[in-house]
Amino acid sequence: MTAAEIIWDVMELKHALEDDADIDELWILQKFNAYRAMIIQQDYAYTNKVNPSWLQRLHRLVLSKVNAADDPAISLSSVWLSKGKIPAVIDLPDDLGLYRVSGSSAITHFEPCDFNTLMMRIEIGEETNSHYGYYSRIHNDIYLWPLCMEASAIIIAENPFEVEIHDGGILRQRTFEDQYPVDISTAQRAILEICTKDFQISEGSIPDIINDSQRQFKILRSEGHGEE
Repeated sequence: MTAAEIIWDVMELKHALEDDADIDELWILQKFNAYRAMIIQQDYAYTNKVNPSWLQRLHRLVLSKVNAADDPAISLSSVWLSKGKIPAVIDLPDDLGLYRVSGSSAITHFEPCDFNTLMMRIEIGEETNSHYGYYSRIHNDIYLWPLCMEASAIIIAENPFEVEIHDGGILRQRTFEDQYPVDISTAQRAILEICTKDFQISEGSIPDIINDSQRQFKILRSEGHGEE
């Protein structure tokens, strides 16, 4: 499904009861993303599983080489780390919002650890090789060790529009017509949250509106519309 389809269903549902001319499309997406994050957290707490449809790839994460002189978070003066910035991710246990980090060639895989543990591993001289390393995240900053100047990551972004799309070898900004990282159930629930909580539409009236044959819903009337 696309962002355009999400926006369409929200507007179609609201327009069934009142004029929708005052609805801003970006406001709808902002609300949708907030409810999407809440529902993803609830679903993970219940199933303990990450739905692949939530994931997005950061295809090119450019990193810089930093030490204690550049970054006060680094406590060891002789240590160099790779540092980059990622979009805000949804808060999940074990930092699964940042689902996976790899070197640009996908040969090196970086395992998560908290920053103090990362410093300890470096201080005791723990051995690494070309196939694995460690990363830590502090808010939107990510630190990798050993050094890696370019990486990729798989994340569950708070705002999917902050993640570029790889299109025919070129990275470009996401549009309303691109597939959105959400499953059909989460999308339907998030749309209904907007309509009942933000628009104060009676929950009991929604099934009749959805089943109105004159209205063309893209997501709310679909059971198999699960392509993301």
